[in-house]
Amino acid sequence: MKNSLKMEELLKDMKPFIDGFENKFVQYFITLSLSYEKILTKEDLEQVAKEVYKQILNKDLDITCKEEDLFLEMRREGIMIGFLITRTMFYFLDSFIKYIQETSPLNCKHIETMVLSITHFVKHFETHICDKYAPQTVHLNFDNDDNFMIGNNIIDIFKKLKGEGKSIKFFNLYKGVPISHSAKIVDIDGEDVVFKTDAIQEIAMKMDGTAYIMKDTIFDKHIKADIVYNNFFNNTVVLNNFTYLLNMPASQREFVRVHPDISAFVSINGTENSATKGKLFDLSVNGLGVVSEDNNGLFAGAEIDIDFTLTFDNNETYKIETVGEILNIVEYSDSYRYCIKIFPQLEEENKIVEYVKQREKEIIKNLEDLLSDYKI
Repeated sequence: MKNSLKMEELLKDMKPFIDGFENKFVQYFITLSLSYEKILTKEDLEQVAKEVYKQILNKDLDITCKEEDLFLEMRREGIMIGFLITRTMFYFLDSFIKYIQETSPLNCKHIETMVLSITHFVKHFETHICDKYAPQTVHLNFDNDDNFMIGNNIIDIFKKLKGEGKSIKFFNLYKGVPISHSAKIVDIDGEDVVFKTDAIQEIAMKMDGTAYIMKDTIFDKHIKADIVYNNFFNNTVVLNNFTYLLNMPASQREFVRVHPDISAFVSINGTENSATKGKLFDLSVNGLGVVSEDNNGLFAGAEIDIDFTLTFDNNETYKIETVGEILNIVEYSDSYRYCIKIFPQLEEENKIVEYVKQREKEIIKNLEDLLSDYKI
């Protein structure tokens, strides 16, 4: 009751600020959201921003279904909504304090009330959005969550590297293509580290959703980190939450493994001459992945016959018919992914190499196009 009375008093005394600042708050929220992704319309973001503004000032308001759906969509697209809300709350509180200092110092008693109100909203947001929809980390090509340990001295090492002007090397996969460029440490602020790297590396990192640092003479283990903020105009990225990885298999691949952007179907012939059809998930000269809704008795270690058709830029098609071995089967709720080692003949091998190179160029071009979009 006491807090409710304090909020009522705040709303009465600070009505000029509350009424006049809403539009600035909404525009800041929209601009910040669009700086990360362009998946949502300004109209949708405006609606969410107005609801958030009301909720800060009224602790009895709940997050609407519309907001929840939009925040979930943002999370799916890789937007760090926790960081988005935190930045917005800091902006709101900072503006509120400045307004009081400049226009009504006698109302400084309301600062504590506003801090409590913002704290309530953030906790409510964390419970109903961040915790409720916390994603289960899935790494198809990298590590798993049981496969890392926290590095307590990583920030200290970064400080040493910055002082010596030394570089680190990033590594990311984009549609199966490895992207790896060096980076310089620009600034360190607490647990946040600012790196400057190649533009293609930054957009690949953005699409991957996580930053990976290669082990070297300084770091004896690979490192992964969370992306806080990308600035595509000066090719810098802010990272935090650095952790050591015990293993990163994707960095050890002998051959590039691309994700085919084609509707090629794969027919796997089992020992009982039954066929399991699926789509190519990835492809390299010595192996491939197939996703299918069917199993038909296949198992890890089974020797198989496999055929699929590749299509090239000049509309040439080439059918691959080879033998293989199922190395592993990953079972999902509604499908299977078969990890297969293949043994193509020389001509088939050459055609796969040709296709992988073609697809690799297409993927890099796609990254360059995405980069151009972010720099608009």
